[in-house]
Amino acid sequence: MQAALEASARRLPELQLQKILARRAEASGIKLHPHETEALAKHLLAGGKGPITLDERPGLTEAKLTFTAEDAAEIRGLPDQIEAAMSGAVEGVVKKSADVLLRSIRKRWPAIKAEHDKDRVAFLETIQLLWGDALDKLDMLIATAESVGGQAIAVARASRSKKRVAVTTALDRLHIRGIQVANEILALLREGFADAAFSRWRTLHEISVVAIVLGDHGEALAIRYLDHDLVEAQRGAEVYQRCHPKDAAKRKNAAALKQTLADYNEVVARYGPAFKSPYGWAAEALGKEKPSFQHLEEAADQAQMRLRYKAASYGVHAGTKGLTVSVADVFGEGPPGAASIAGLHEAGAETAYSLVRLTGPLLGPNWSVDKLAGMNVLIRLRDAASRAFSRGGQAMHDATWMTEEQFEAWTRQADDERPELGGKG
Repeated sequence: MQAALEASARRLPELQLQKILARRAEASGIKLHPHETEALAKHLLAGGKGPITLDERPGLTEAKLTFTAEDAAEIRGLPDQIEAAMSGAVEGVVKKSADVLLRSIRKRWPAIKAEHDKDRVAFLETIQLLWGDALDKLDMLIATAESVGGQAIAVARASRSKKRVAVTTALDRLHIRGIQVANEILALLREGFADAAFSRWRTLHEISVVAIVLGDHGEALAIRYLDHDLVEAQRGAEVYQRCHPKDAAKRKNAAALKQTLADYNEVVARYGPAFKSPYGWAAEALGKEKPSFQHLEEAADQAQMRLRYKAASYGVHAGTKGLTVSVADVFGEGPPGAASIAGLHEAGAETAYSLVRLTGPLLGPNWSVDKLAGMNVLIRLRDAASRAFSRGGQAMHDATWMTEEQFEAWTRQADDERPELGGKG
């Protein structure tokens, strides 16, 4: 199709010249045949100066073709005419081609979808075979963490004490969001998206670290944390004004933006210039003018997670490391091109640990027997899920080096009779 367009483009000057030649010949009393105007145009465009043979007819030898100034202007305008013609031609061809392609896709889609669905069912069966136990244990942990945390928040809200209103509110919101992210991770793991799940764990880790810091420092810091929403609102307002100046100038929007700025100036005046930074709410508590997330990790006693956090960041950003490194890479060949049965243990185990870290601050600082029992259950479920993911990771590693016949024989055995892959005990 592209070749046909290019060939047509190359013929446009010749076709336009044929029109001019036919017009000039008719003005001289000669009607040229189509093949004659074509031959004459080719002759002229090739720079020919010699004679050219035309069909004999009366008056032909005395005829003269005189090009006018208008003809010369038309020839000079050929490039612009060609560009305009090609633009319209390309647009038409593209639309027709797209129509044909779309009809073909729609016609073939039922068969394609059926094949995709068949492959997906087989793939999910393999995920369940290798990782089902670990995924179910993580699911149980998420549900239990939601229940234990929810009960703790209900008790805190029922209290008549006003000493921890802000910290209860902040921890509650963080816990709700953390449970949601954990469920997203679980959904990604069940579909074989190990790198995406690991990237979402990065978010869960951030949430759990903030929860630990707030739980440790209490009400005053929680108030600053909630008030920092006004700083984020002003940052968003500035982007809005820069990207949509006309909308921002409208009376209703301008009034809202003015109020956002006033609220921002008020909290900055209250807490100081350091409050402006992304983690400015923690500046005073951590003794840092511009605290970073790494400072929060250190304050939460989670500095050892820096390397894992960095690895999980590769899949979030568009850096080259995300193109070459993958938790699902079994053979050292880089990230797989689609969902994979490998690498699920990375995000799975880390999620289990982060869930317990996230829920812990909700249970303190006054620990009751019920809270201690709830935390003990969470720790047991965390350890069980972590061990199950480790077994899945080992099974995945061992299965990589099995023959297809060995793997099929292993899958045919009943669950209670099936040994660890590779003979692991």
